[in-house]
Amino acid sequence: ASRMPRMCEAAWMGFEEAIGHPAKFPERMEDALDQAGQAVLNALDDGIFRVTVQLSMEAFDAMEVPLCQGSIMSFVNIVGEILIERGLRVNFIFNSVADASEAKHLLRGDLAEKVTINVLGLGGFGQEDDICVLVCPNNAGKDLRRIEDVERLIYAGPPKSMTSRKERRLFQQRPIILLNPSLEAIHQHSTPARKVEPMFMSDFTTAFFIDPLAIVSRSSEAALFKSYPSQWQLWMRSTLPKQPSSYKLVWEKMNAPAISDITPVFVDADDRLLR
Repeated sequence: ASRMPRMCEAAWMGFEEAIGHPAKFPERMEDALDQAGQAVLNALDDGIFRVTVQLSMEAFDAMEVPLCQGSIMSFVNIVGEILIERGLRVNFIFNSVADASEAKHLLRGDLAEKVTINVLGLGGFGQEDDICVLVCPNNAGKDLRRIEDVERLIYAGPPKSMTSRKERRLFQQRPIILLNPSLEAIHQHSTPARKVEPMFMSDFTTAFFIDPLAIVSRSSEAALFKSYPSQWQLWMRSTLPKQPSSYKLVWEKMNAPAISDITPVFVDADDRLLR
């Protein structure tokens, strides 16, 4: 990952915008979901057909929070509505039979007859579908079969009955959205602290990413944020009792930083704020 440049003095002393242009950081859950939906549409409109959405918040952690208690289905309902409004036939694929069954009860009534719900490894990306959303695909325990299931779905070729070259090309370019994927390659260098993603993830573009607690120091919090087509942004706010503030944009760059690149910067920030 590229090294993060040190912030200018203004960023630390006044939490002013040090770089980039003014942007809206979604401080409410509802705003984050709306922005995520719009970011997906922006990416699709630009011809990007491999898209990821990552909401790094506890309410969206399907491995820790059941669907009925979390907020994953809130986004499923939002993205389902906006894609249907585009005239697309949507196929939601869940990670397990239990999740798919739960989703059918939590899906909005007006969407139930307009979308398809399937299970990863059991139901595919059918010829009748226009777009596929994999909801929280994961291979907990480094289950290789789950990785293979996702690969088969992504790289499945058109049916033999489809002979037109144009139709075959369009078939393989049907959009696939990964919502909060947690997929780890079976790799010798993969560790709990630094997981190695499957190679196919390099084909995907991040449409939306938010981690409101990417790093926390003694005096501030930083949020890592991206909403397509914007660049990766770092937002920061003071948590000192006498200096509470809203998030301010302090850094913007094409590539996502590693947390290890941010940490030294925030050590300096603590020292400055606590003097």
